[in-house]
Amino acid sequence: MKATGVAGLCLALLVLAAAAADPPPAAADEDDTQDVLYMGQPHPVLLRLHLRTGGKSAFAGWDEGLEKFFRYLDRNRSGGLDRVEARKAPNAQQMLQFFQGNPLINLNNPNNTPQQVPFEELDANKDGKVTLEEFKDYYARNAAGPVQVQVSFAAFDPRSGDPLRDALFNLLDTNKDGKLSRAELDAAPKLMQYDSDDNELVSEQELGVIPSDQARRMQIEASQAQLNGKMPPNANQSNLMLVGRDESSRRATGKMKIARDILARYDKNKDGKLTPDEIGFSKKLFDSLDRNRDGGLNVLELLRWARGKPAGEFTLPLTIGTPVKGRGVLRQAPVKKGDEMTVSLDGVRIHVVPRPGAVGFGREDYLMGLFESADERKKGFVTRKEVEGQGLQFLRGLFEMADRNNDGRLTRQEMKEFIDATGAVRGAQVVLAITSAGQGLFQALDANKDGQLSLRELRNAWKRLAPLDKDGDGHISRAEFPYQFILNVSQGQFFAPAQRVVRGGMATPGALSQRGPLWFRKMDRNGDGDVSRLEWLGTKEEFDRIDTDGDGLISLAEAEAADARMRKKPD
Repeated sequence: MKATGVAGLCLALLVLAAAAADPPPAAADEDDTQDVLYMGQPHPVLLRLHLRTGGKSAFAGWDEGLEKFFRYLDRNRSGGLDRVEARKAPNAQQMLQFFQGNPLINLNNPNNTPQQVPFEELDANKDGKVTLEEFKDYYARNAAGPVQVQVSFAAFDPRSGDPLRDALFNLLDTNKDGKLSRAELDAAPKLMQYDSDDNELVSEQELGVIPSDQARRMQIEASQAQLNGKMPPNANQSNLMLVGRDESSRRATGKMKIARDILARYDKNKDGKLTPDEIGFSKKLFDSLDRNRDGGLNVLELLRWARGKPAGEFTLPLTIGTPVKGRGVLRQAPVKKGDEMTVSLDGVRIHVVPRPGAVGFGREDYLMGLFESADERKKGFVTRKEVEGQGLQFLRGLFEMADRNNDGRLTRQEMKEFIDATGAVRGAQVVLAITSAGQGLFQALDANKDGQLSLRELRNAWKRLAPLDKDGDGHISRAEFPYQFILNVSQGQFFAPAQRVVRGGMATPGALSQRGPLWFRKMDRNGDGDVSRLEWLGTKEEFDRIDTDGDGLISLAEAEAADARMRKKPD
């Protein structure tokens, strides 16, 4: 036997030994489970996400959508695609476009010209037929699988400092000793004086932190690149890595790739093992993994860590964002008290935040309108020649794919079937995007992550920041604030929430209240989860009766209690 063969056999035996040494985790339903590895500083961390869309596993939703599209292409219902049928299969970039709810295809745009998928790429086993599994596998291999990590440009560079943290810190640090005491944080509600647009929320802009022209250009360029399916300018190497679901998490071999990736990322001196300084683990964790006591973690010792309990496990019921009339924002449920999904590391905090998917609506009606416009004689079909007119480029782009019987005519029924097929995969992909949010002060106070500070959030300043007082001196210095990252999880491509124009400047839109009595949701106009005296439409006596703790805010709990009392009253 060759030496390499012996080494490989030994490695395999060691892997099996490691598997036998640790008891297997309890059996669980992993249908909706996606493990994610954070590969940033100060050390790697394993997260477990349970992804739910429409009340079912996100992976089941992706399977169902792709199967419906496959049946659309399988015109002769043979259970497989022949070469003629496979010619109409969208390439991976087009499928991503359909995931975003955009069935429009423009073949005349040289920068976005769809290319036909080579039959050989679809027909993996070369038997002359594309099965459903081969069809799904093609998209999974080409970034159109059920879960995708979105690489985004850095909105914050730690090397340049954090102007938002510094501005807010300076306003709170009234005695200018470089630390925040409990008394100074208890006075945080005074910051409401900076609420220039009277919406009872304090934004970054109202604190005087205005994005530079360069930052605005970067945001515009990044958004345009994402819309075109390209890598954003100044993109970072992603600190997120998906853990493959093809191997059972109960088997040590399924985690071997993770261990090797960690070693490759953190092994600065390339000696094949990680020192405490390289990996950043606590001494207790490092010593528990360093079984051979050589002061370094090898790939098998890292394997033991990768097979352990994740640092955080979260269930995310995702929804497609819907436009809110008159607000120009996406409807999104606010973060509920006690529902914050946060993993705290040494010097770093990761918030897991479900976002409404940025998925298009109404373009199907637009396409049908174009069809009716092209079908001037109301024949029920249009020819290639008839879609050559001005403004009909989208019909030209999809003509070949939608003309199912290849007779050179696109009928109204074929148009509807194409729209139904693309609609079946709308929102089928879950997108993960991790964004940096600075060194923590504003973000630590912003409990619902809407980019603004409410009165309740300011009142709870000390309660939220007290855990950062690592040295126990009753004060919090700049150095004690962790770097904040937000792991955005959305059904469909994630875009940073757009700003809206308000009186007195720009402000990030707050989340609309989605819980509580109807009157509570209607009155909570700024979406901060409370109804203030300014928002209250009744009398002062009625407000005080509902505001049982007398803090000047009607909370969700107080609103629900008042509503329950009203419903119990006899007619």
